[in-house]
Amino acid sequence: MTTVVERISHYVAELSYASLPAEVVDYAKRIVLDSLGCLYGGLDSLPARIVRDTIAETGGAEQATLVWGGQKTSTQNAALANGVAIRYQDYNDVYFGPAWTAHPSDNLGSLLAIAEWKGRSGAEFLLAMIAAYEVQLRFSDLPVEKNLWHRGWHHTAACAYASAAGVSKLLGLGAEQTAHAIALAGARANTFAEIRHGAIPLDKALSAPIASSNALFCALLASRGFTGALTLLEGRYGFKHAVAGGADVEPLVPEHGDFRIIKVGLKPYPIEGMTPAMVQAALELREEHQLRPDEIRSIRIVAHEEAVTKPSWDAKKLRPDSKETADHSFYYCVAVALVAGKVTSREFEKDWLQNPTVLALIDRTSLEASPELTVLFKQGARPAAVEVTTARGTFYREVRYPLGDPNNPMTWEHVQAKMRSQSEALLGGAAVDAIAHRVMALEKEVDMAELVRRLVVWR
Repeated sequence: MTTVVERISHYVAELSYASLPAEVVDYAKRIVLDSLGCLYGGLDSLPARIVRDTIAETGGAEQATLVWGGQKTSTQNAALANGVAIRYQDYNDVYFGPAWTAHPSDNLGSLLAIAEWKGRSGAEFLLAMIAAYEVQLRFSDLPVEKNLWHRGWHHTAACAYASAAGVSKLLGLGAEQTAHAIALAGARANTFAEIRHGAIPLDKALSAPIASSNALFCALLASRGFTGALTLLEGRYGFKHAVAGGADVEPLVPEHGDFRIIKVGLKPYPIEGMTPAMVQAALELREEHQLRPDEIRSIRIVAHEEAVTKPSWDAKKLRPDSKETADHSFYYCVAVALVAGKVTSREFEKDWLQNPTVLALIDRTSLEASPELTVLFKQGARPAAVEVTTARGTFYREVRYPLGDPNNPMTWEHVQAKMRSQSEALLGGAAVDAIAHRVMALEKEVDMAELVRRLVVWR
């Protein structure tokens, strides 16, 4: 009998572009454009600059392009640098399952680097991307009793398996070599959930991209005959028992025709994945009732149980002093929405983090779990509610499917606007529109290297 890793690898090797439904391809392209917007928004961030400076010091073969500046470096270095930029703002896609959250666009830095290096087509890139997504989302959907965060394991571990699968597809590896790539990458990918607790460090931008770029290296090793432990997932000392608490790992094998990528959400705000519904509720209340911060007596945030008890929630979120910590603070995100009337990258800069009006509202805010919203979350909704009390009255708004949820998806127009907001100052409007049009027809791209060249911000 073949192992779980081997069955996953057979799925990846056998997946063909002809088998992809039109709606899957369309949504994958929309995610690509959304992810490029995230990349541009994070290019000049501190983590991205540190990674690029380190790469410049250590060097690497000229195989793939750094989007900031256009320098060439190794595929592993380019995957890491561009991946950190995509991840930095916590603006990229999100998926919720019983075992783990996922931000599967964390894989795209690696896939872009290999596609550029090997001159793969847009259709080949999309196929590899979808394969990576389908592998990663099965880890999120494992039938565990409680989210694996609570066992101390962070969801970025799943990027290793997914990126190894996607990179193997782009390298043209067969099922056997793909299996070894997945096994090699997964064996050293487990990440402690502590990285999201308390004052969240710059590591938030690094954890997934480094797992992904390491997986790229593992796939290259496998292509030369390097072998891994094929019993890694179900073995006595493997993932099933050490990480997943004995959960059944057979569901990790994707079924042909079951494309979960279409259940991935996109974000209208650069915030943690469980926060958009409450921010949307706050913004809608502010607009509808013309709420002024100075009249707000109290704020009550209502969420599902997983949001209130997740490991990243702690007292440090009451006074966040960094973007990384603030975008994981329900209190901060709702308060700044009510004060600023918007939640963009700007609202996470130092002056907003220290804004006395925002801090005063945080002190008037409470958070509680709702059994009804918990049931809705387990049924696939992404709900939250906000109640604001003033001298004029108490105003309440519940949002079950915020903009970007698969049941309320961001359209191409929404994603184009997001891309423009993140990149126009760097590229100019004409270049942004040209990139968007090429991504919308990505399956017609003959050589991804040409597209990557057009993404460069020359500095």
